This record gives sequence, structure tokens and C-alpha cells, in this order.
Amino acid sequence: MELITMGIFMCLAFVLGRYTSKPKVINKTVKIKPKKVNRDFKLDEATITMLENIDNYDGTSNGQKDIPEEV
Repeated sequence: MELITMGIFMCLAFVLGRYTSKPKVINKTVKIKPKKVNRDFKLDEATITMLENIDNYDGTSNGQKDIPEEV
């Protein structure tokens, strides 16, 4: 009996909420400005060596270079 009462109440609340609410109209126009990205960056020696190691990787340690330690 409680489930039937609860179901009827939920349906009634849905119908009343659906037809008594006012439609929301949004008339705002938002312009999105693209970010300026600084593309002038330099890679340090360790990063260049790591990228070269990735390119040379064949499943073994052949052709890999040691990464210089930063002070």
C-alpha cells in the first residue's frame, strides 16, 4: 500500500512540477576569447636526450643515451 501511495505522489509531483514551472529563457551571448599561448620555449639538454631515447627505443637498451643530471 505504501508503494502505491508513494508512486502516485511521485507522479503527481512530476506532473504539477512540469506544468506549473515557467520556461527559462536565456538571452545571454558569451564570447569566448582564445588564450594566447607562448610557443617560444626552449628544451633543456635532459629533455632532448629523453626524446631521442624514446625515438631510438626498440625494446632493448641498445642506442639509449644517459640522461645528464641537472645541478
